[in-house]
Amino acid sequence: MRNRAKRRLRSLFVQHSKSLKDGTYIFVAKTSTVEAQFKNLERDFMKVLSRSKAVKEKS
Repeated sequence: MRNRAKRRLRSLFVQHSKSLKDGTYIFVAKTSTVEAQFKNLERDFMKVLSRSKAVKEKS
């Protein structure tokens, strides 16, 4: 189960990596990561990164 959670987070990171500032990112794969619908996981993923100001500003 943990491997699936890691794959899902890795997929989101790759998908959105061009919109992120350079840096080191650490994600913790929890059980709820596997259970969540991908759309909701993606929404929460981007919300957390936006709050942490890791998303590049659009110019």
